[in-house]
Amino acid sequence: MENKRFHLNQANIVIVNQTHSNINELINILKIHGYDNVNMIFGYRLAIENIEKEIPDLILIYIDSHDLSVYELCENIKKNNKLKEVPVIFISEYEKLDKNKVFASGGSDYLVIPFNESEVIRRIGIYLRVKFMNNQLEKYENKLIYDELINLNEELKKENEKLERNVLEKEQQLEDITLEFNVLLEEEINERTKVEEALKENEKQFRYSIEGAPVPIMLYDEEGGIKKINKAWTNITGYTIDDMTVISKWINVSDIFKTNLFCTDMADLKTGEDKGKFFVKTKEGDIRIWNFYLACIGEFRNGYKLFIMIAIDITERTHMDELEKSVKEERQKIYELKEYDKIRTEFFSNISHELRTPINVIFSALQMFELSLRNYELESKNVNKTKYIKIMKQNCYRILRLINNLIDITKIDSGYFDINKQNVNIVSIVEDITLSVADYIENKGISLIFDTDTEEKVIACDPEKMERVILNLLSNAVKFTSTGGEITVNIEDCFENICIRVKDTGRGIPKEKLNSIFERFVQVDKSLTRDHEGSGIGLSLVKSLVELHGGTISVESNVKQGTEFTIRIPCELVDEPEKESLFNDSVNKSYVEKINIEFSDIYN
Repeated sequence: MENKRFHLNQANIVIVNQTHSNINELINILKIHGYDNVNMIFGYRLAIENIEKEIPDLILIYIDSHDLSVYELCENIKKNNKLKEVPVIFISEYEKLDKNKVFASGGSDYLVIPFNESEVIRRIGIYLRVKFMNNQLEKYENKLIYDELINLNEELKKENEKLERNVLEKEQQLEDITLEFNVLLEEEINERTKVEEALKENEKQFRYSIEGAPVPIMLYDEEGGIKKINKAWTNITGYTIDDMTVISKWINVSDIFKTNLFCTDMADLKTGEDKGKFFVKTKEGDIRIWNFYLACIGEFRNGYKLFIMIAIDITERTHMDELEKSVKEERQKIYELKEYDKIRTEFFSNISHELRTPINVIFSALQMFELSLRNYELESKNVNKTKYIKIMKQNCYRILRLINNLIDITKIDSGYFDINKQNVNIVSIVEDITLSVADYIENKGISLIFDTDTEEKVIACDPEKMERVILNLLSNAVKFTSTGGEITVNIEDCFENICIRVKDTGRGIPKEKLNSIFERFVQVDKSLTRDHEGSGIGLSLVKSLVELHGGTISVESNVKQGTEFTIRIPCELVDEPEKESLFNDSVNKSYVEKINIEFSDIYN
């Protein structure tokens, strides 16, 4: 321990001072504790140059509050390869020292004047001990490296002796192998002679195979020179190798020769790349269709690659495929015409039924009404005129609804159907039209629920057309929902769209019918003895009206569980001023008639 202290007292300490302030107090403290090797340097600018003359064990720097270059001095010391391991302690005469700058510039610690003697000696002792221990560690590591080198040198000597013994053994083995190799070489020469003869025979057979192949074959090199054209190629095209000796001359014969026939992926060329179908013009001007295949089959001795092009004449097969495709298309057209004719026949049969039924009912009611007039005296007792008038009126509404739908469908198909968009509260429209049929639906023993997550949503739409859409969906729900069932109308704000859902607990739609439910003239029940009337136009018209608003309609259904229709209308506005008040004034007057028309094919 005393020996260690002796080394510490011999430590070289440098004090850097910029302002020539009194540093005797610090020097006296150091000398009292045995630190005699203390050197002073005045000025920051030449400090590093003077310090490098004799590398110190510790650097103490006085901070001049008016000269911040002291931090730059510390940074430069830490950048110096000779000095970067020397600890630096800052000394300040004021307590408000920027400690962040001290450590950021590379400082190890700091002391504040007035000095606390024990604290000064403790901190300086700590950093000198660390420096001393680092020096001792470095010496120890160097000694370990030296010892390791001595051991390694001994091992290398042993390894060298071992290698010399191995060389002598290998030389003897080499002599034995040389004798054996000469024997094998002679056998190899004889074998190679046989292989060369076999290759010549194979080459001869290869040439015969190419020449006699039933398909067109061309051999060419990577410079575009044609090496061979077989007999099948010449027979079909009329060209010989003397007519066209290079690839570039064949460009007018077929577009295949305009493509890259050389720099193709070698992986494809090794297995045979299918270049596809190309037209080929013969010498006589005929057009043939060939399917080309390319492959790289080897290299010449000069390194150039040899390519083979094999063509399959598919002219007749292509013509047959085109003919079959044409026949298939014609059959499809015939099938579609038959299907259309079948649908049209069903439609007209259905329309005839739809027109005949209300007319027969009206005619029967008129006969009864006529009979009641002839027996006037019995009218007040036995005949209910209102009943017959109501029957006639409902069936007139049925005919009117059918005719309106037919006219609107025709207008939509011809592009003459217009919608009058207004900025209106869609929630109010759907709610009003739903509640207007509440009594009617509940009288049939069906619950009607209206629900919304938003009380007001103004969008651009045609109010009358949207009422018609909702009434049509409600009419369908009533038709197919039995007593005790439930119908729910829900509105949800789906950000970019407003979502309107009409859900019932009715009989549902079979899965095979879901894809065609919106097609024109399609009905789930096509029989003329079905429970409810309908032309098969309603949902098709609903879909068209929704799409005219830029929206969509979809359906989900399960048999015996119910059906849910979902309408999505974009949340957009039009430039025209809102017409809510005018619309609301006229709505109430027309609700009854609209309901009578849309619900006319539901009998009480």
